[in-house]
Amino acid sequence: MIIGGAIAIALSGGPRNGILVAYGFAVIAMVVLIVVFALITTRHARAMRALKERHPDAVVFLARRLPPVVSDMPAYLRRKGVPPELIGDGWYPAVADGRGIAVCSTGGDPREIVLIEWSEIGDVEMVRTATVGGDSRWSVTVDVKPYVVPLTVDLGDAWGIITMGLDAGDTAAVVKAVAAKRPV
Repeated sequence: MIIGGAIAIALSGGPRNGILVAYGFAVIAMVVLIVVFALITTRHARAMRALKERHPDAVVFLARRLPPVVSDMPAYLRRKGVPPELIGDGWYPAVADGRGIAVCSTGGDPREIVLIEWSEIGDVEMVRTATVGGDSRWSVTVDVKPYVVPLTVDLGDAWGIITMGLDAGDTAAVVKAVAAKRPV
């Protein structure tokens, strides 16, 4: 971008009509976005690393509730004594072990926000969910008893400066690993 902008300025005969100012703002905006994404991803990566160290036999992954899909999650959280606003629509580290699936906070010292016990969990299945623009992606539905509408989440991981959803193969692997943690 920096080289492209310099070439554009040179080819136009030098800076005029504010192109240099616009170019400067664009460069600053890009740098700020990269720093912000890096900080957010670092919080997720640190939390996942800490949770993997604390729970070496558990499955640790990122999960994001899908806001367009209505679920009974706010009612569930209130029943557990957790303010629903503590779990928004962003990415949260999750831990699946013999107790169930725990949703945790981000950062270097993540804390458990809520535990969904295995006795409260019905089916956990991969599904296709619609995206903006008419495409679809692989997500996971978690049947949380006694509610009618299952919780739908995307699974993800934090790499470099981005947090991104998993593809079909990785999502299937996480679903299989989580199912293996369910007591028989």
